[in-house]
Amino acid sequence: MQHCDFVELIATVARRMYMCGAETRLIIQTSERIAAAFGYKAVVIVNSCEISVKLLYCESEDLSKQKECTTFMRIDGHGIDMNRLIFYTHLCQDAEQGIITPEELQEKLEHIPQFPYSRTLLVIAVGIATAAYSAINGGNLAACVTALIAGAVTMTAKELLKKYHLFEMFVFTICGMISTLSSFYIGNCIFELDKYNLAIAMVVSLLILVPGFQFVNGILDLFKGYTAVGATRLINTVMLIASVCLGIMIAFSMLPINNL
Repeated sequence: MQHCDFVELIATVARRMYMCGAETRLIIQTSERIAAAFGYKAVVIVNSCEISVKLLYCESEDLSKQKECTTFMRIDGHGIDMNRLIFYTHLCQDAEQGIITPEELQEKLEHIPQFPYSRTLLVIAVGIATAAYSAINGGNLAACVTALIAGAVTMTAKELLKKYHLFEMFVFTICGMISTLSSFYIGNCIFELDKYNLAIAMVVSLLILVPGFQFVNGILDLFKGYTAVGATRLINTVMLIASVCLGIMIAFSMLPINNL
């Protein structure tokens, strides 16, 4: 494998790890360890828009005559995929143990095993989780059922909107509105919940919209010295929460709250 191809390979690993939701230090350490395992010294820089990798190598025994190769990759989006993060970590370990070659590493990256989640099971799991949150916070059986249905409806709406690749903040705004409306009408019109249980059902059905993983990664990046990336992640988290709040405000403007 040529040097320019290898630096592209390292940048691809770093970019994909970022898009899976990895924290910045993990991205840098994993990418640089893979490069070191094959005899290269890599300098990986991560920011909110792109990944840059500089590869240092020597073509002769004279270490003073180092050459370098640099590449940049744009970051298109991000999410959470723990399965792939574990896969990249295993690739790093295999490279350090000499089990795979650079060509085999590239081949494995092109054929990553896919484990797609069933949307139906995801909706059911979210519904059960919101019902459990309701029970933990003292909600009665009717409040738990309300939270279960509202959480499932909200997750269904989120998955449907994601299929159209809409603006993320718009998706969170719509989901915040749908969650509030569905939990209110189900709890008030079907189960006739009292104010306390209705409030619990409405709040817990919104918990699935809290970007907690991204918030934690932003805090970790700040504490570990990656200020720019950490601040960007925290700002994005705040904007998503603000979008949910906007959806709640829109829903409350449509609800007959004064009649309660």
